[in-house]
Amino acid sequence: MISRSGKAARLQIRHNYKYIDYVEWKFSYFRKWCLTKPRFDKCNNSFVFKTVSHKQLMGLRKMFYGNQGKFIPDNIDRLLIDPLSLAIWFMDDGSGDKRTCRLKLSTYAFKEKGNLLLQKCLEQNFGLKTMIIWDCKGCYLYFPKDDAIRLCQLINPYILTCMEYKLTKVKTYLTP
Repeated sequence: MISRSGKAARLQIRHNYKYIDYVEWKFSYFRKWCLTKPRFDKCNNSFVFKTVSHKQLMGLRKMFYGNQGKFIPDNIDRLLIDPLSLAIWFMDDGSGDKRTCRLKLSTYAFKEKGNLLLQKCLEQNFGLKTMIIWDCKGCYLYFPKDDAIRLCQLINPYILTCMEYKLTKVKTYLTP
């Protein structure tokens, strides 16, 4: 959300009540920018918190949002370099199939150009090969079995217990 002055932005974090641990974990990173703790919103069964408006958040917003909505910046390969960032992205937008060793990232908002930039970044920075899959909603990133296993190995140390369900089947392929 952009401030009235247009010079600052604030962040809102909201997840289903089942993921309160994840909301509280994110809150721990933003606590100094928040006036209140996460609260339960009974209208949509979620926990939510908001930061105060800050110009640093406006800088982040400008990196990923423009007049046309969300986009992937051309320098994403210099921004997405840490497995922790990859784990947070997966906890937010990733999913796994309980029956197969299949993982995906919901990247529909980024159109083909953004998906191509993300695909290149994931291969360059993490050695992960992905496929861009098209369906009725647009396109998303799909990790074939070997790369799903590699992704799981990279992010598993950072995945919160409440989000482990997304990696259930892939974890069966990890060596002890």
